[in-house]
Amino acid sequence: MSTVWLVAGAVAALAAVLFLADRALLWMEARGWIYWRKRRGLSSIGVDFMQEGSPGAQVLKRAMEQERVRKNVRPAEEPPFHVDLDAKIVRIRRTGQSGQEP
Repeated sequence: MSTVWLVAGAVAALAAVLFLADRALLWMEARGWIYWRKRRGLSSIGVDFMQEGSPGAQVLKRAMEQERVRKNVRPAEEPPFHVDLDAKIVRIRRTGQSGQEP
């Protein structure tokens, strides 16, 4: 056999191995075992590990927590409806026909 055919065969074999490895990794990703092509956020353990030594990240984490608390505080006058898609809840506050609220 000539060296051209040996090189072509080696390239074809390498391409086949890479293709099969990619398919196997996609199969594992579909089952939630790994992240291969689709990158998702780090788990909270990974984030905490990365932020351990960074004071700027700790400040950001505190600011995010304060914003979360601020969003949970209800304003003085609420809208007549509330939709929470995560909890699958819709609340509609009825106003009485005589102008009184129940």
